[in-house]
Formats: sequence, C-alpha cells, structure tokens
Amino acid sequence: MEICKTNLCTGCNACGNICPKRCINLQENQFGELHPVIDNNQCIHCNQCIKVCPNNQELPYTYPIKCFASWISNNKKRKKCASGGIGTTMSEYVLFKRNGVCFGTKYDKNLNPIVTKGTTTNDIETFKGSKYVQSIISNQTFSEVKQMLRNNQLVLFIGTPCQIAGLKCYLKKDYENLITVDLICHGVTPGKYLKEEISYIKSKCNIKHITDIRFRSNDENDFNLTLWDGEKCTYKKDVNHSPYFSGFLFGVTLRENCFSCQYTRPERISDITIGDFIGLGHNHPFTYSTQHVSSVIINTLKGEKFYKELSEETEDLINIEREYKERLAYGPSLRYPFKKHKLRPLFKYIYLKTGYLRAMRIIMRILSIKRTLTIISFKFK
Repeated sequence: MEICKTNLCTGCNACGNICPKRCINLQENQFGELHPVIDNNQCIHCNQCIKVCPNNQELPYTYPIKCFASWISNNKKRKKCASGGIGTTMSEYVLFKRNGVCFGTKYDKNLNPIVTKGTTTNDIETFKGSKYVQSIISNQTFSEVKQMLRNNQLVLFIGTPCQIAGLKCYLKKDYENLITVDLICHGVTPGKYLKEEISYIKSKCNIKHITDIRFRSNDENDFNLTLWDGEKCTYKKDVNHSPYFSGFLFGVTLRENCFSCQYTRPERISDITIGDFIGLGHNHPFTYSTQHVSSVIINTLKGEKFYKELSEETEDLINIEREYKERLAYGPSLRYPFKKHKLRPLFKYIYLKTGYLRAMRIIMRILSIKRTLTIISFKFK
C-alpha cells in the first residue's frame, strides 16, 4: 500500500504516529532516505496513514503579517546559535516563564539527530545551532505533544515546515496552547550520510569521542563542519573542503522530495518562521550590524501574541520591524525549492555502485577542478 508518492514523501512520520497497530516504521531506501514501510501482516487497512499524510490534504497556509530583524544582545548565549539566537530565546521563555515544554532537534548519544522534548537548560543547549541533516520523528513524538496539549501545557514545537505540517495533520485541530515555529529550510540530507562522514573522520583523524556536531555559530567557526568533545574542538573543515557540507549546501545530497518541496513559498504553515535574515540592509538601510541577525516572520495572530509577550519579558531581545518583502527577495527557501545540482545524477549513480563516501569525494574533486578553472579563467579575462 502506498501512503503517498515516494518522491513527495518528506519522512515527517505522521503516518507512523497515527497508526493504531504501530505497524509503520521509517526505513532507509536505496539512497539512505527514510521512508515509511508498512508491516502488512499487522496492517488492518484502516487507511488512517493515507488520510493523515500532508501530501494528501489541502494545507492551511497563511501569508505573514509582520517581519522583524531580531537578535539577542547576549553574545555568550548565542555563540553556538546559527544567527540571532531566537529559537533559544523562545525555548527559555516557554520553559522558565510559562512553565511549558519545547520540542526541538538534538543529537542522541549515538549522534542520531532526533526531535525530542526539552525541559531543562541543558536541553536548550543541545537544541542550539543548525543541524543540516534530517532529524528523526519517532512513532511517539506527535502523540506526546498531543497529550501535553490536552493537559493544558504550553507547547513550543520547532522544526522544518514538513514536520510542522505532519504535526498539524496528526492533531487535526488547532490548539491555543501550541506554538509552531518552522525553520527557513534549504532542504535536508539523509542522516545516513552524516553518520558515515563522521565515522570516516573519526577513524582517519583518530578522534575517540564526539559530543556535538556543528555547522554554524557566532564565532570563527561559522560555516565550518566542526566536531566537539565537550568544549574542545577536535576537527574543523570549511564548507569548500568538507564533502558532507558541500553536498548539503550545493544541492547534491538532499532528499529527493526537497527539490519539489511544497513548503518553500511565501505563505507559511506555522505560527512563526525563523531563519537567517539574508539580504538585510542590501536595498533598505539598516543602522545596526547585519551579521548573525535572524528574521522572525509572524504568520498568525496567535504567533503575534506569543512573540509580543516574549519580547516584553526578554530584556536582551532586540526587534527591528522590517518589510517581509525585504526577506522574501532573497530566496530560494521562501519562494521556491532549492535546485538540484548538475552533479546530483552522477552522485546517485556512483552512490549505488560504491556508497556515500566515495561518491561524494569524487564529486568534491570535480567541484574543486571547476573552481580552479573558474579562477584561472577570471585571471586571464
């Protein structure tokens, strides 16, 4: 039984969460992408999985009502954050001032990126930073959110737009005590690739222990793949010399559905959308530094009320209202899906023959040659 077309599946796992027999599990396909697989021996053909899938429904998109350039002034607090530290600020507010719970992505002890509940300061620390990999939603995640909502707890759920869509379709109704925050998403890479990359680096560089993987930060490590053992950086490669980072950023290794993503549009699926404020100050003057500033896009009245209350109670949060069209002008993630790199078909072909590590390293050599030829061509013009 097909839940939705394979090339459209985002792996949101709404189907696995709603299945009454728990007979749907995410499994890797031939390219390492997670897709739902049904145990036909247990399936009772209730079709709830088909009905709950966001790809089979009309989704409630809304056009934003406000947009801010935002950041927290506490540089120490946002050092590990990708830009302005807004996700961290929201989480702290919900946990410590509203006695609620937040859901975000962290690495488990085996460095699997998972969407999980956060209730402590340490949890918020693990949520910080862009993961640049698909995070896993278990078969219990959405039901856990639903139970907390029914208990009248305030729930903050931060995830990719497709994960927000999966949660909303699973819940089937809007809850006043649920705040959904989607990330401006470039696309996601299968977790299998990251695990293989890290395993290779550990072996090659004789790294014994890793507690964190980072790609973005508010310091000299920004746009570098860095590995950490506690507070010690044990490995660092910039995007142009990191096969994994390059594959992600250039659109070689993203999930197939990311190239036809229905959520990369001006209208949004969540209450609030956050991400880097790309293009800030390019066409309209901005009197502050444009470095490491978040765009906070308010999409619903509920989101507006929540963010207003948060801002009033957070002393180090700075908000400068801007026109949404200023952020919208710099795509693609708010206007259209990221385009496939021309080398993606070659990557997929080699991947099936030799696996991720060799495939991406061959692609890296080709990219390096192209960059060299471009530089030479430019010098002799």
